[in-house]
Amino acid sequence: MKLAFVNIPLQNLDFPPAAASLLTAIVEKRLGWDTKVFDFNMFLNSSVDTDAWIELENYWRSTKEDISNDTRSKLEDTIERFAEQLQDYNADWLAISVFSRWSTIACYEVVKILRKKLKCKIFIGGHGIDSWPGSLPGRDDTKKYTTIASYLKDQNLIDHYITGEGEDSIVELLGGHTEFPGIDGKMPRPVKSLNDLPAPNYRDVNPNDYYYTTAPGVYITASKGCVRKCTFCNVPDLWPVYTLRDTDSLVSEFKMNVDQYGVKYHMFTDELCNGSMKHWRAFNKGIVDLKQKDPKYEGIRYRGFMICRSRKEQDEKDWELMAKAGASLFMVGFESYSPKVRAHMGKHNYSNEDIDFHLEQSGRYGIKNIALFFTGYPTETLEDFEMNKEFLYKHLKYAKSGIVHMIRWGYTGMFRDPAKVEAKKGVEMIIDPDFESKFKNLPWGIRDIALGVGWINKSNPTLTLKERIRRRLEMHELCVKLGWPQTRSRDELTILYNIMKNLEQNIIDPNDLTDLDNTIDLH
Repeated sequence: MKLAFVNIPLQNLDFPPAAASLLTAIVEKRLGWDTKVFDFNMFLNSSVDTDAWIELENYWRSTKEDISNDTRSKLEDTIERFAEQLQDYNADWLAISVFSRWSTIACYEVVKILRKKLKCKIFIGGHGIDSWPGSLPGRDDTKKYTTIASYLKDQNLIDHYITGEGEDSIVELLGGHTEFPGIDGKMPRPVKSLNDLPAPNYRDVNPNDYYYTTAPGVYITASKGCVRKCTFCNVPDLWPVYTLRDTDSLVSEFKMNVDQYGVKYHMFTDELCNGSMKHWRAFNKGIVDLKQKDPKYEGIRYRGFMICRSRKEQDEKDWELMAKAGASLFMVGFESYSPKVRAHMGKHNYSNEDIDFHLEQSGRYGIKNIALFFTGYPTETLEDFEMNKEFLYKHLKYAKSGIVHMIRWGYTGMFRDPAKVEAKKGVEMIIDPDFESKFKNLPWGIRDIALGVGWINKSNPTLTLKERIRRRLEMHELCVKLGWPQTRSRDELTILYNIMKNLEQNIIDPNDLTDLDNTIDLH
């Protein structure tokens, strides 16, 4: 039996596809099937010109409702040629990884052609299958659906779909056990152990063919889930149980990647690397020991996500050990410089002094950070907002030196599930029933990202949608003025300016965009 695994946009071009590499290795080990990874994301990138690729990126992100006839012709021609490769392989099953909500439209475009060209059974999986773009080009039968998975299944474009973690479900599905958890809408179950999983299979996706910006690298997983349950985060819903992988196995995979592929750069997929400090110290010590035994491992570097811990939990010795092991960059959820806001979020485990210490140690050892913050949290007062501005002034030296590599401000809408926030004291969320109709002219991706849910906190009534947007834009302008590096797109900010101009009239024209260089009155 044969399994073809297809990787689709929108995904990073720097690393081989993580899901395809791991899941094909699992199928080979547990079922003894032949497998092959086909990376359509890379195939498409090498097949179309830059202008078409950029237009398609906007299309995948749903900032455009459709693409030009020329780009559509290029896309469909590329999928047709890609299908010929799959026909030659003659697989019994075809798996498609829907990485995120930004892969839903790409999935539709790919699967509607592959369904006609291939005789095999098709299934999809990944975090994006529970998302829905709202509409699909040329289709008027989409309004009743809420997920891309349900639409494709109902239209007979796929045979099955897997929700949640696929490590066990994919084996059961291919074995004919369609009643297994996670298959076709059944409640998924978490993977019980990460230690039984094989090393990812890079036979068809050599890491040396991927790096565009840094050096050959791969994804690596040390844990799933999180030790915290923040009000704004859906990670506990996706992975209810925090699961750790044995550190010896983890270090061995680092070693294997160097030995087999010459790859020394690793990107952790974990929601947090330092969920267990005991585990984290053991891993870093293992990498340091590996480097000391053989100089060929000296160049090992890694990056990932980290929670801010207190100085007592993660001290100077921990930072020194991380630096020796090869820590290069962390995305860190500081979230707010207001202790009151953090406490309401569920982030009461560290103080402003601990944030300061984190940056101090990062600067000492040359470990870069992407700092994550929110503005417009439901309980945020003007005083809380001013404290975030205080952070920018106080730590500007780390931005100037590059230790804070980027700063990201959370979206102004933020909440799709207000009940999580309402569970905390002092919050009563009121949802605007006319919210969607007010902004229906915006492409769904912009509407979803930039605005979120049209809510107001009854206990904090001055924090209106307009005020949340105002604070977001004011923070942007201050970052520009001070020289802080940022990662949010001009498209998002432009849309927000446009909404500020037209909010009172409830008329939002996505084609009438304010020039970011022409500042409007934010007050």
